[in-house]
Amino acid sequence: MHRATVVVIEQGAEAALVCAALAKRPELRVVEAPDLTGALARLEGDAAPAKLAIAGSAALGGSARELVARLGERGIPVIGVASGISPAARRDALAAGVREMHERPRGWQPYSELIDSLVSRFVRAD
Repeated sequence: MHRATVVVIEQGAEAALVCAALAKRPELRVVEAPDLTGALARLEGDAAPAKLAIAGSAALGGSARELVARLGERGIPVIGVASGISPAARRDALAAGVREMHERPRGWQPYSELIDSLVSRFVRAD
């Protein structure tokens, strides 16, 4: 039985990387979507409450303010994890309400540890 859901808003290899890191936490249900619209559709009627959204550069580059507002309505904090984040993009995302922005580590072990750290801090066991 899953106790909480983590939403991954990313596509392709980047989405697979986040999902692989989250697979180390079998108590979580992972919902993957390429964009905000897809994420909201996948969360409709979800029994396990979503506790965290991890957004990649495409999701953050669209409208971070809308992303934060729409997920915030559901009480879901948004964390950004992407590679090559410019200082301006980082500032814009944080100003829009993204809780934290992280540069994607290059190696698997540091990446996996970052994702695990985010889950540990934002997803509390009920």
